[in-house]
Amino acid sequence: MNLIVILGLFTSIANIFAEKFGFRVDKSESCALRACNKIYSNKINVHLIPHSHDDVGWLKAVDEYYYGLHEDVQNVGIQYIFESVLQALKHNVDRRYIQVETAYFWKWWQKQPQEKKDLFKSFVESGRIEMVGGGWTMNDEACTNYQSIINQFTWGLRLLNDTLGDCGRPKIGWQIDPFGHSREQASIFKQMGYDAIFFTRLSIDDRNRRKATQDLEFMWKSNDNFKDSEIFTSAMDGYYAPSDFCWDYLQCDSDAINDDPESFDYNLPKKIEEFAKRIDSYKKYFRTNNILFAMGGDFQYQAAEINFLNIDKLIKGFESSKKYNVFYSTPSCYVNAVKKANATFSVKESGDFFPYNENDHVYWAGYYTSRSTLKRYERVGNNILQAAQNLNAFAKLRKICNGSECEENIRSLREAVSTMQHHDAITGTEKERVAYDYSRILTSAIRDTEKSIGKTIGNILKLDNITEDVTLPLTTCLLTNISVCDQTMKDRSLIVIYNPLPKYATYYIRVPVQNGTYTLTGIYGPINFELIQHMNYPVDYPFDSSDIELSASDSIPPMGMKVYYLQKISNTSSAIEPTFLKENELIHLGNNKSKITFDSKTNELTIRKNQNEFQTKQKFMYYVSNNGTGDLPGSGDNITSGAYVFRPVNGSAAVNIEETGFGGLDSKVMYTKGDTMVEIIQQFGKYIVQTLRYIVEGELEYIEYDWVVGPLNNKTVDTPNNKGIEIIARYSVNNIKSDYFYTDSNGRQMIQRERNNYAYNNDSIEPVASNYYPVTSRITIKNSTKDLQMSVVTDRSQGGSSLKDGEIELLIHRRTLRDDHKGLEETLEEMEYGEYIVTRGSHYLITSSAASSRTERILALNKMTQPWMLVADATGEDMDLDTLKAKINFKWIGCKANGEQGLPPNLNVLNFEPWKDDTFLLRLEHIFEQNEDKEYSKEVSVELKHLFDPFVMNSIQELSLAANEFIRERITGDNYKVTLGPMEIRTFLVTFK
Repeated sequence: MNLIVILGLFTSIANIFAEKFGFRVDKSESCALRACNKIYSNKINVHLIPHSHDDVGWLKAVDEYYYGLHEDVQNVGIQYIFESVLQALKHNVDRRYIQVETAYFWKWWQKQPQEKKDLFKSFVESGRIEMVGGGWTMNDEACTNYQSIINQFTWGLRLLNDTLGDCGRPKIGWQIDPFGHSREQASIFKQMGYDAIFFTRLSIDDRNRRKATQDLEFMWKSNDNFKDSEIFTSAMDGYYAPSDFCWDYLQCDSDAINDDPESFDYNLPKKIEEFAKRIDSYKKYFRTNNILFAMGGDFQYQAAEINFLNIDKLIKGFESSKKYNVFYSTPSCYVNAVKKANATFSVKESGDFFPYNENDHVYWAGYYTSRSTLKRYERVGNNILQAAQNLNAFAKLRKICNGSECEENIRSLREAVSTMQHHDAITGTEKERVAYDYSRILTSAIRDTEKSIGKTIGNILKLDNITEDVTLPLTTCLLTNISVCDQTMKDRSLIVIYNPLPKYATYYIRVPVQNGTYTLTGIYGPINFELIQHMNYPVDYPFDSSDIELSASDSIPPMGMKVYYLQKISNTSSAIEPTFLKENELIHLGNNKSKITFDSKTNELTIRKNQNEFQTKQKFMYYVSNNGTGDLPGSGDNITSGAYVFRPVNGSAAVNIEETGFGGLDSKVMYTKGDTMVEIIQQFGKYIVQTLRYIVEGELEYIEYDWVVGPLNNKTVDTPNNKGIEIIARYSVNNIKSDYFYTDSNGRQMIQRERNNYAYNNDSIEPVASNYYPVTSRITIKNSTKDLQMSVVTDRSQGGSSLKDGEIELLIHRRTLRDDHKGLEETLEEMEYGEYIVTRGSHYLITSSAASSRTERILALNKMTQPWMLVADATGEDMDLDTLKAKINFKWIGCKANGEQGLPPNLNVLNFEPWKDDTFLLRLEHIFEQNEDKEYSKEVSVELKHLFDPFVMNSIQELSLAANEFIRERITGDNYKVTLGPMEIRTFLVTFK
């Protein structure tokens, strides 16, 4: 055993001894810095960082990458990297390595003998291996929601804590491959206690400007709502080793270093001279005498000795240099050296790094929308995860399951949703067969979670006099978007709805049923509902679908449930059929609060409320994808739209689908009017159908646009000329001048965007793509002078912009016919059930005062964290209504703050889930920014002790955002009162009496 390993083990024993006697040892910094090399003030210090970037799925599926399957696609086996690196580190005590993705680490770790685990851990404790990043994946930063980002880091970092202890706690954000970088991601890293962020995807114009001003390293002010939000950020020139110095046996073709002076091919002096030139060229962009080279790349180090042996020789060749100090290093050692140099760095005060462009023509803005249905499915999976975490926490409190069972019930779903955050998963930049595998993993995890959820819910709901277990055969209808749900097509069915929000939430039950007459029974008896014939779908799916939909709404209690019993009583048809609108006919959608009319001739909504009048119009349009043939002036050779890149035909405006017929059929407008609702149904050509609804939820009111788009088949796409199609929904409103518009950062902070300002005088070359930004939850335009604003809340990530005053557009569906040459080597032409894919989604239009974003902020949260609807076939003898009423309550409340009304509207329970042993993880958030709302942007306090009565909290300790480090002593006081300011998230480890 070498000296470094012995020292590491000795330190571990010392730390255990110290903690045993009550001393808390902060090892998170000392471990990472134990093996840092000496820095010379009179030399250029060159930090070489060996690493491997291991995508959690991309060209191959996750397990295919790990085990090394399908070598014909990519010759990669990640399990070999771990084995090879461990052996190589044993050969030379000077060598270093960093490990990033916990998904692969955990898969490897579970199968290792104790001796190998001890060896890996000793390298971590001695500082020779640094764990960086540490999330389950290296997540995307454009399409992901903050809730999912935090969850995937929480799970990944917990596993590192469990296996490697405090020395395995990362302090460096290593985001080297995502396609642009968000402000909220930087804020999350800061709140998790990270010291720095490293990334490489920086737009060419921005990079050149920063090089000229030595600003590749800077302090990033990540959040205006916090006093201390700056984090050191380094924009590397790339994450591959410099050309001619990349020695991986599969990924590189650089000449090896021959250090034998007696050999005819001796090339060490030449290599040293060449590398010195690289150092001199790179050094001029930095403010200290430290520079960093990432010595690795995608899936490198499967044969680690080849890389390390050549780097050893390179380092040895500089040993006698008076100008250069070249050595193995890690990111924490580099940051430590930079800080000690006491340089002054510029501060990035606002904004982010979107859109990412490689040159004047290549804007990576297509992936904001690519694989639209997969993006929506990720939201569904995350929504179910949040609800399942809550329910398993309540099950643990009620001893329905023990601590380990309650965690295992949701483990696979945690990991599946975390996998979806990967920058080649939710982005839609993976091969289609890999996208199918992501969907398979997520579906399997949802079904695994459901195996225990029927018992969990049944026992939570069971009456006090029932002693035996009550298990309900509940499942999730994942295909209600195409009007498929086997359980609700029965003569009797049970519907259970759980609300994960800590306040009452209005939920709209919409389920497919047979045509007939029904009763819907709830806690207080019959529930009002409508049976309507819904919009027609353009594809006949191979399922037992229905064109009849039951529609009802109810208020679901805070973190609580309601139960409904649906029973068919006759075959007599009672569904309301749509009626065609007459020419110039006006339909009234509003109520006494807002007067809303729809004009079928102009497709305009007129909204009158609070003495303001908005005239809004929505239409579907499309851009023609540039086919990259260079046949247009300034079009650029071989540059086309693809999974990554959005590039409409140069200079072309979007085409109005309504005017083109889009599939050969005329557009038409119908409406459905019942006792409790009015719906407008629009058909645009053959392949777009949309339903409009005016929705009121307490103080919230908005217009829902429920659309179905596709299939984008050869009747709609110019396949002979290889020109794809990019479908947008464009919303316009009078009275709003919108040079500035606003998009959310991962569903959290709002970022101001200025039209035609991003690309540093190059915006006119690609006038559409250069103005596109990721919209994770909402986009807003406003006119502060007239106190007016219009927002659109989305149900998934999409690309969006405001290209003209008073307009918002969102890219909702794509089919491209050429690869965009970013490594995928595949066109974006999704198929499903033998037809080009159809996407269904919703936009929520809000018109309001510019002085408050109350509705937008609350609605975005409500749509992100929707109630979970589960259904069951109730045709069995033990599932009739009377039998169920004798066993279970039809209503249950989990959060009993504020007299069972739940938390105030500006507070949210972001997480409540079972944790280790007898503990629970509780995460609270303030959902408003400063100055967003006169009332709701204020600091707010809440008492936690009786939040989940009858279960009373016994102790509360505060953790870092990622729950992997204690940051305060136990919270005291009679009722455990805590206070949150705007945008603040606080994480607690709690126990109950």
